[in-house]
Amino acid sequence: MESSAQVLEIHLISAQGLKRRTKNYAIVWVDPSTKLRTRIDRTGGENPTWNDKFLFKVSPNFLSGETSAVSVAIYAAGIIRDKLIGTVRILISTFLHTSPSSPMTSPAFATFLIRSPSGEFFGTLNVGATVHNAFTGFQALNKASAIGYHELAGDNLAGKHRSANKSKATVRDVPESIPSDSPAHQSETSDSLMDQSITDVSLKQKVRKKKKKFWINLRQLHAICLSPQI
Repeated sequence: MESSAQVLEIHLISAQGLKRRTKNYAIVWVDPSTKLRTRIDRTGGENPTWNDKFLFKVSPNFLSGETSAVSVAIYAAGIIRDKLIGTVRILISTFLHTSPSSPMTSPAFATFLIRSPSGEFFGTLNVGATVHNAFTGFQALNKASAIGYHELAGDNLAGKHRSANKSKATVRDVPESIPSDSPAHQSETSDSLMDQSITDVSLKQKVRKKKKKFWINLRQLHAICLSPQI
């Protein structure tokens, strides 16, 4: 990590008033080429709680820039495609008050309005932030410009780093249920039917063998009965 770089920690805590009772997650980024994703909240509905933290390697110029911002997009996880619920643009200059002479000594917390795709404001996002001037414990940022706490802990979270040319709507966990018209479901159904047909064929073969043996024994018995007695 460059000696002049600092670590910006963003804490996506929760959201309120998302209108719909869906399973929601959030994507956060400083640079659009590297996006990180929270876990999916499956129980909070319109008031999800993520409590996920992310680390971004930033320069002092970024922290002091008046237009520097952290972007957040909130999605509802869907079976076919995830739906964008809203976005938040967090200006660093209005959120954090840092300077080389007065570094942050405690986290800052704030609540931001969420903007819908149509431009309306409808809910709130609760965010925390901290600037780390010491690099101890952040060796992972030597090879990456951003990383999540879950990656540092070794969790296999889908959607670790997302390229800007990939659709944000495809960044999600595997759905809990597979739609009936999906190739995965059709393949699973075919395998099940195949197993059933194999079982049926095997049973039919056993029945035919038993019938054949029965008729052979019956013919032998009939032949014995018709043979002349000595």
